[in-house]
Amino acid sequence: MINTSDQNKLEQPEIQEAIVSFLQNLPTYEKQLQQIGQLANFGQAILSDKEALAAYDQMMRTYNVNLETIEAIIKLLEKLPRLHQTIEQVENIFDFINSILQDKTTLNILTESLKEYANPIVEKGQSSISLLKEIQKEAETTQEPIKLTTIYKWLKDPTVQKALQYVQATLTVLSKKS
Repeated sequence: MINTSDQNKLEQPEIQEAIVSFLQNLPTYEKQLQQIGQLANFGQAILSDKEALAAYDQMMRTYNVNLETIEAIIKLLEKLPRLHQTIEQVENIFDFINSILQDKTTLNILTESLKEYANPIVEKGQSSISLLKEIQKEAETTQEPIKLTTIYKWLKDPTVQKALQYVQATLTVLSKKS
């Protein structure tokens, strides 16, 4: 027998909707309960299997799993979403680079941009090399001996003075370091 307060509750639309929803989801709930039952049976089978327990016990002793290890595993599991996000970002970067390498137009534009940036540096290096070759050639072709009066004339040259200041500063710094 249903009393009147329970009958009043059953007449409320939200209660009726909840009952209908529950009845509609009943097959899903049944499957989930069966799966829980299967897991419980599996757990009971493992716990009753002495060989499996002995193997598990041996494995735990072999790998020295202790509370600290379990805490580290839990911390690692907590960081998995962030690690997953980072790996996805790296994959996106690799995909982007790969798409650039596959696209000839983009690769040409990138190559031209790099050339524009690198050409002044390369030209400076080439001019320095040609200057050094010219100096070497001049030094090898000049056969006259250097006299003390020539050195004295050089000492008056501002370029030589500047170079000697650099030599003196270099020697000072090197002597302080050693």
